[in-house]
Amino acid sequence: MSPQSLRARFTDGGLETASPARVVVMAYDRLDRDLAGALVAIEARQIERSHELLVHAQDLTHELLCMLDLDAWEHAAQLASIYRYVIDLLTTANMRKSAKEVNEARTLLAGLGDAFRQAAVSAAAPAAPAAAEAPAPRVSSALAAPVTRPVPAFAGADAAPRQFSARA
Repeated sequence: MSPQSLRARFTDGGLETASPARVVVMAYDRLDRDLAGALVAIEARQIERSHELLVHAQDLTHELLCMLDLDAWEHAAQLASIYRYVIDLLTTANMRKSAKEVNEARTLLAGLGDAFRQAAVSAAAPAAPAAAEAPAPRVSSALAAPVTRPVPAFAGADAAPRQFSARA
């Protein structure tokens, strides 16, 4: 079995068994990795590489937008607006090969990613009994901080980007 097929099998299994909150956190981690790589590629004038990374970031952001249930949360429409704005930023950055728009998108997504990481940690923590006065749970800085180790990709490195249709 080739290394690429083993990696794809491992990645697919990780996504299938991850909680919905963990999948969202994984998406934000990958977005940060893609945008960091795109900045390096833009600076090095690696047009094709920057294009691949920015398109993948656009696809992931679009997936986050599509997963968003606008009826489930009162602020979902505002989050959807942010996702649309980030997609526009990444499109502009890709056309112009501009680090300015990539940095702005990365800053917006980093703040959202941190919020989703904290929510995922809170949701995973067991609830304290109401009768007992339990001390506030301590969140390890390693859990709250952005992941610094490589995170599995949503698609294999050799996979073609998926095409998405625009929603009205």
